[in-house]
Amino acid sequence: MYQWLSEAIDSDSLVITASRRLTRVLKSAYDKQQIVLGREAWRSPDIRNLDDWLSSIVNSVPEAMPTVVNAHASSVVWERCLKAQTGDQVLNLGGLVRQARQTWQRLQQWQVPLNEVSSSARSQDERIFAAAARHYQAIFEENNWLDTEQLSGSVSELVSNGMVAVPNRIVHAGFDRLTPAIENLFAVLANTACLVSAAPPSDSGADVSVSMYEDVQAELRAAGAWARDEMTKNPGSVIAVISSSLDRDGVASERLIREGVAPGWQYGAAELRNAVNSSYGRRLSDYPAIAIALLLLRWAYRDLSFADISLLMRTQYFAGRETAGRAEFELILRRLPDQPWTPSAIVQLFKNRAADAAEWLEAIEALSSFRNSVDGKADPAKWADKIDALLSGLGWPGSATLDSDEFQLLNRWRELLNDLARLSIVCQTMTFAEASSRLGALASDTIYQPESRAAALQLLGPLEAAGMRFDSLWISGLEADSWPAMAHPLSLISRALQRQYSMPDATPDDTLEYSRRVLGRLLRSGDRVILSWPRSNGESENSVSPLIAAHANADQDTAKDPGWHALDLIGSIRIDSSADDPAPPVGKDEVVAGGAYTIQRQVTEPFSAFAHGRLRVSKLDVVATGLSPMMRGSLIHNALHTLFSDTPSQNEIRRWTNTDTSDRIRNAIDSSLKKYSWHADPVLRRILSLERDRLGNLVRNFIEEELARPAFQIDDVEYEIEYQQFGTQLKLRADRIDRLPDGSVLITDYKTGQPKNLLNREGEPRDLQLVVYSCALNERIGGLLIINVNSRSIMYNGTGAGVPWDQKRADQWPERLAAWQKSVATAMRQIAKGDVRINLNLPGDETRPLSILSRFEERSRG
Repeated sequence: MYQWLSEAIDSDSLVITASRRLTRVLKSAYDKQQIVLGREAWRSPDIRNLDDWLSSIVNSVPEAMPTVVNAHASSVVWERCLKAQTGDQVLNLGGLVRQARQTWQRLQQWQVPLNEVSSSARSQDERIFAAAARHYQAIFEENNWLDTEQLSGSVSELVSNGMVAVPNRIVHAGFDRLTPAIENLFAVLANTACLVSAAPPSDSGADVSVSMYEDVQAELRAAGAWARDEMTKNPGSVIAVISSSLDRDGVASERLIREGVAPGWQYGAAELRNAVNSSYGRRLSDYPAIAIALLLLRWAYRDLSFADISLLMRTQYFAGRETAGRAEFELILRRLPDQPWTPSAIVQLFKNRAADAAEWLEAIEALSSFRNSVDGKADPAKWADKIDALLSGLGWPGSATLDSDEFQLLNRWRELLNDLARLSIVCQTMTFAEASSRLGALASDTIYQPESRAAALQLLGPLEAAGMRFDSLWISGLEADSWPAMAHPLSLISRALQRQYSMPDATPDDTLEYSRRVLGRLLRSGDRVILSWPRSNGESENSVSPLIAAHANADQDTAKDPGWHALDLIGSIRIDSSADDPAPPVGKDEVVAGGAYTIQRQVTEPFSAFAHGRLRVSKLDVVATGLSPMMRGSLIHNALHTLFSDTPSQNEIRRWTNTDTSDRIRNAIDSSLKKYSWHADPVLRRILSLERDRLGNLVRNFIEEELARPAFQIDDVEYEIEYQQFGTQLKLRADRIDRLPDGSVLITDYKTGQPKNLLNREGEPRDLQLVVYSCALNERIGGLLIINVNSRSIMYNGTGAGVPWDQKRADQWPERLAAWQKSVATAMRQIAKGDVRINLNLPGDETRPLSILSRFEERSRG
């Protein structure tokens, strides 16, 4: 491969490439050629990417040359120029800046004068861009700046004026289309007696075949399986898969091909996970370590929501590796209304909790101190230094030893900080918020991929493969919708001007001809080439690209889709089913969690009682914006607890004066809201103010209803009971215990939200909660009562001998209660023995959350 390369280097030629990837490939190929020739040492070949070579030429001339402004800094100038034309009317200024830079780059490459851009502008967008471009050019001329798009023109002038030394010979490789600016540069170089030529294309005829697959997934899996076979037959061969969708979904394409190359890579060695080397990286901001760094910086000038703080609580990329205490913090924060949180508010909330998260809290406190100290504006370079020092002080990127990829990522981040510092050329001062925002934009615009070890298979885009040679090549995605590729003419300059200068995609003929050229180059890049296309894209049927019609009769028996590796495992291993898999009985000192709810679960679904009560499985609280129904219910419970904390009788309540009643209601509500009020932001404070009014009316109505019912004396509120029977220990807490005139007790429970009935139509309890309390109390039980408390109504629903709500069955009360208590005793005995039966009659939505822990699916199928 690359026979021309040794000749070019030996003749002292400079090799200029279209991409940095091709530069690395050619350098590696030259080294291998020297090893084959038996050489032990050789001069490093002069192979450079075009952009790097142009920059080195400009930087080699005296200081009188204009200052080169990089792409990030030029974007700041474009933003300024576009804002001057549009004001605040543009919603996505970043997107407009990217379009403007792309258009400006095309204008420089095709050497289009700005006066023609202005004179040809017809639409408002075209006129806005033309005015912004004139403004942009004026700023650069005034400050003696030069952007990267102008480098080729500047180098042409330097060469024409004899200000730089030029090589004797230049060989360029990997250019599917030379822009007029580069053609002009090469012509200027040729006038200085520099011999300029293109690397010779391969003239070998490829062995071509065409394959169709059901969909993209089948196509890429088959490509991976084919590559595995090729590597097995020809170890050391250069193999690649070309995919036109890498820029849209490179991660998914890589996973699908890896599925074919290395089935079971998910649980294999690192070599399997790295079997495919994709040419297309990810945005730098998508890497977890970088995302955490940007999130920390954002918190240094802007409050964060629960979702963002939750990430900082669970990550190991800063403040040590201990996460148990942080997990506890996260659970606590879930129970509070979501709101923007400052670092200081989080420190105050958790400062007396979880000693094993002390390091994390110290880091957040340091972040809070930094936030309070960053006022005013400063040079971007100063902010870059402060950002680096801040993150280091917070322990970013964590305490774990960095591997090669992580070390490269950290170095790329430092380069990004240098890019931020270089913004001082175009923006002398900015606030910390602006600096952090700019840094985040730089990370989002930077596509990054670590230079990992050489993989067995290369995954490339059609353009990235330009200039490369392969032993075997698979070109995927050749359906009609993808080849020819969709045209993307510029939208900020007139189509007539683009046609006049023969710009890319200016006409359908240009798009078609360029697609033919790229496909032809790919066909000449390998000795064996497979063309493939998917019959379906999931939504509609595809047809084969007309560009490969010449190979339509080249169908051969190519690789089959291997399918998903995981499906092959089904039935491959015999599973021994244990007939008896008992749970252990309750231990001597074991306390079963869940209280009375566990008893109810034992009655309806014993395994659920085991999972929640003994394994202590629990659902994560759903984070709510504002006050969730659960929070509002808790507020009502807490207010009523405080209101009756001195256990008054009904007569004592009746003797409360209006002032006394108002004071008690206010104190009860203040106590209930205190938990949420002290750290509330303005929005939450307004919500709590409205909730205060609602609670005030509700509690006042509740007092009136309590005065209208038969006489009672409150014995206790939030009454805690430890109950043990048959070895099962429970911790219970009843909302309220009332004493009736006959000396018996009435067990009361508050319910909020939708009204609930205590009994069903047959007169049996819907829930055994109050019955469990009756078993735990060493008292004569006069009745059980649910009070439904909500803003619309207050409803009493009860039963017993001494209560007015179920008079028809009052004389049967002792027998009924005894039967219910017997059910509780049975459930307690079953829990103690380790009963974990599965109720197959429950609907799937009730059992699904626990199915992974139980044998529900197995039992239901059997």
